[in-house]
Amino acid sequence: ATNTGRNCGPIRSAESSSWSTTSPAAHCLLPDLLYPNLLDPMTFLKKLMTGQVALWCTFWLIGIPLAVLWDVSGACTVVGCGISDTTAGTLLLALFAISSVAIPFVSFAIWRSSSRYPQKTWWRTGLALAAKLCAVFSGLLALTGLAVLGYIAFVMIYASFDRF
Repeated sequence: ATNTGRNCGPIRSAESSSWSTTSPAAHCLLPDLLYPNLLDPMTFLKKLMTGQVALWCTFWLIGIPLAVLWDVSGACTVVGCGISDTTAGTLLLALFAISSVAIPFVSFAIWRSSSRYPQKTWWRTGLALAAKLCAVFSGLLALTGLAVLGYIAFVMIYASFDRF
């Protein structure tokens, strides 16, 4: 038998091995942590890109750590933290490149989640608008970072062929 927990979707009892997916509580604060398909990355990415993951989870648990990783790796690359060690420099550039690719997708997910955010009061509307502005700003910065990385790669490749 399956019970529905208070505002958190289905809870499987010990004698039952089946899951009920027809839960009236789709606005759970713990998004799908009780479902077995959480380990399927395509299901999570689909929910993320369609805005079905809560705004606080998308913004604070995915967007902010990714932006901090982008900031730190970019700043260390510019300042020259890993210039003496080629492995550290390569790792910093790789982290910057990966986060520059991921941030526009996460920005899109934040935009979609904030569009689905309940805007019943003025401050909730303000939060949704602020999240959208942060998503646009960080997405544009990450695309600029990708353009700079592309330029650096072009210059490096062109310089390596210029020697011959």
